[in-house]
Amino acid sequence: MSAPEEDEEVAQDAEEEEDMDQEQEEAEQEEPEEEQDEDDPSGIAEAAPKSSGRKGPGRPRGKSKPVTKKDPSKGKKAPVRTEYKAGLCFPVAKVRNLLRESGYGRVSQDASIYLTGVMEYVVAEILELAGNTVKEQKKQRIIPRNIQLAIRNDEELNKYMANVTIKSGGVIPNIHTVLMPQKTSAKGVSAGSHSQEY
Repeated sequence: MSAPEEDEEVAQDAEEEEDMDQEQEEAEQEEPEEEQDEDDPSGIAEAAPKSSGRKGPGRPRGKSKPVTKKDPSKGKKAPVRTEYKAGLCFPVAKVRNLLRESGYGRVSQDASIYLTGVMEYVVAEILELAGNTVKEQKKQRIIPRNIQLAIRNDEELNKYMANVTIKSGGVIPNIHTVLMPQKTSAKGVSAGSHSQEY
């Protein structure tokens, strides 16, 4: 080896030793700070600079990013609920549990989300129609009678819920044409009636 190559190796070894020394010093400085954090009742501690050990080309030597301490009382973030991810209001977990308990075998997460979405859509449709019937009657509250009228006046919902009985829903106002009183003609005699003589 020539003299310039030996000088470069010596310089690199010296830099590595300096880096190791700096990391050890920083580690020793962090240990007393952690002990102070435990004694601090508020749980709030000042951020101490910490070196990652890597020297990037963009960062000047000797400087490092400040590290913020996490508040121990906060802990982990709460998990995001599935219905929030799917944009639903109905509980996906309850629907999935009911599907599991009903004996259909294995139930995927997607199936429970899909079923929950369908249920939410049908309920929203019924409530929208029931709300319209309430507005027509100039009332403020949806009662079972309004739900019954909404379902029976909609062709698709009536077909879907043909075998459903709604408690306190009543019946659809309908009088068969045969039972309607017949119109009288100008002479005063009913148009379709014949006198019965025995």
